[in-house]
Amino acid sequence: MTLQIRKIRMAENSIASFIFEKPAGFSFYPGQYLDVELPVDDPNGKTRAFTISASPTEDFLMLSTKNGITPFKKHLVALKVGDKIKTSHPAGTFTLDEKSPAAMIAGGIGITPFRSMIKYAFDQKLKASITLIYLNSDANFPFKKELDSWKQSLPNLHIIYHNSSLSGHLTKLPTTIYQLPIYYLAGPPKMVDSFERILLGIGVDELNIRYDRFDGYK
Repeated sequence: MTLQIRKIRMAENSIASFIFEKPAGFSFYPGQYLDVELPVDDPNGKTRAFTISASPTEDFLMLSTKNGITPFKKHLVALKVGDKIKTSHPAGTFTLDEKSPAAMIAGGIGITPFRSMIKYAFDQKLKASITLIYLNSDANFPFKKELDSWKQSLPNLHIIYHNSSLSGHLTKLPTTIYQLPIYYLAGPPKMVDSFERILLGIGVDELNIRYDRFDGYK
C-alpha cells in the first residue's frame, strides 16, 4: 500500500508526526500499526512498525515517532509534503475494547496507540471509563493539548501526567484503577515489564493485561 504525506508536524520534544491522505475504503481498529518500508541501506533493515496515532474516525492517517540517528530515521524525517511511502495493511491485536472500563499506561512515545483510542472514544462518545496514566521524562508530553481538550468533553476520561524528571519513576499505581477489566501498557520494554510486575503484584489476572512494547528505533 502507498500513502502520500499531506502534512508534517515537528514538535519541540523531537516528535515528528506524519499526516497522510487516507485511501478510500481504508479501515483499521484503534491501536493497530503499519509496517513502513523505506528505500534505505540500514543495518537494522528497511522496515519499521509504527502505530497509527490517528483515530479511525479522522479523515487522515498519522504516524508519530521520535527523531533518530539511523539511516531509516534520517530518511524518514527528511520526507516532505507530497512524498509517498510504502506500508503494510493495518495489523496488531493491541486494540480498544469499546465496552470495558480500562486503565492505559503510556511511556513517552507509547502514547500513540492511546491517542488513537481516546480520540475514537471521544468521537464515538463511548461510555466506558478510561484512566490514562501518562509517563514522560520531561514536561513536554506529546499530544497533551489534544488530550486535555478531549477530557473536557468526555467526563469518563481521567488523565494522570507523571513527569519523572520531577517526581522520579512511578512505582505505585492509584488504587482507583484496581480491579478494572482491562489494562493496556505501551512504551519501552523495561517500562512495560515493570508495570506488568506491579499489576500482577496487586492481583491482576495476566489475561487482563495487554502489551505494546516500543523497542525505541533509533
